[in-house]
Amino acid sequence: MPVVIVRCDGNAGVGMGHVSRCLALAEALRDRERCFVVFAMRGAESIGAAAARAAGFEVAPIVADESIDYGGELGDLASNRRAAALVVDVRDGLTRASIDALRQGRVRIVSIDDGSDRRLAADLTFYPPAPQVETLNWSGFAGRRYVGWEWVLLRREFATDIFTSPELSDSSPAIDILVTMGGSDPMGMTEFAVRALDLLPMPFAVHVVVGPAFSRAEPLIDTIVRSKHSVQIARAPASLATLMRASRMAVASFGVSAFELAACGVPAVHMCLTADHLRSSEVFDREGAAVTAGVFGQVTAAQLADAAQRLMGAAGRRGQMARRARQLVDGRGAERVAALVAGGL
Repeated sequence: MPVVIVRCDGNAGVGMGHVSRCLALAEALRDRERCFVVFAMRGAESIGAAAARAAGFEVAPIVADESIDYGGELGDLASNRRAAALVVDVRDGLTRASIDALRQGRVRIVSIDDGSDRRLAADLTFYPPAPQVETLNWSGFAGRRYVGWEWVLLRREFATDIFTSPELSDSSPAIDILVTMGGSDPMGMTEFAVRALDLLPMPFAVHVVVGPAFSRAEPLIDTIVRSKHSVQIARAPASLATLMRASRMAVASFGVSAFELAACGVPAVHMCLTADHLRSSEVFDREGAAVTAGVFGQVTAAQLADAAQRLMGAAGRRGQMARRARQLVDGRGAERVAALVAGGL
């Protein structure tokens, strides 16, 4: 049974997006490709490590600080476990030289959505549809690069062949507006979104999702009790896909959630944390799969409310958006990536 090491982290600082997509890949590697997967993670007691263990995976600790090159640690782990492949999904001090050394040791290197020069030492690189990929310098890269909607890593609950989108169904969705801002939301985008929705002319059924690393409970509750909407909170729900599929539309931070909503056929308004996220979100907007509101801190509550109201008031547009989103994201990217990672190991 081939051993695959997955290197990622998840906590209140970096969020849970990296862990979420790596779990999707790890489950496909284990369940479909019969690989033995070990997560290598910083912080043995972190939320990310807990999520990996809860999914049935072993977690090996990374001791070095995030600013330090810890290639030696990874090399020892790969050697001790006789790893056949290493999946890297981090934004830290791990260097291209360390990745090169691991590759020379006949470990297949898989890079996930990496903009650093580490990607140039990878055998396989995978990216969602993002214009930034083509602007990177690929000189010296000898591996295979995959970019597009079909390579988006989502957990199996988001596969789109077994359900009917709320916008295409005869039944009325139980949730008017779903607010989901990622696994940690350290900037307080959730509270901002709830306050913005209070500017809508009529009350709605609003459902707020807070992730496992969310730490702003008091200000969020204070915002909710002042809201005119009927607001419910779901903290780290067992099935986020179920909530999404019960929603008429969503207001969400751009990231993994944007692709999850698309796979579930839920029209969404995206809030972006960075200009880089904005560029990626605009791909959804151009494809008619979501609406880009802008960068958090530059968008006013009134502007966000206006974007949400325009979408809520256009049932036909929502239906078109739901259909287009599901055409783009089928929720089976992890299966495709796992097959390529495991091929020939």
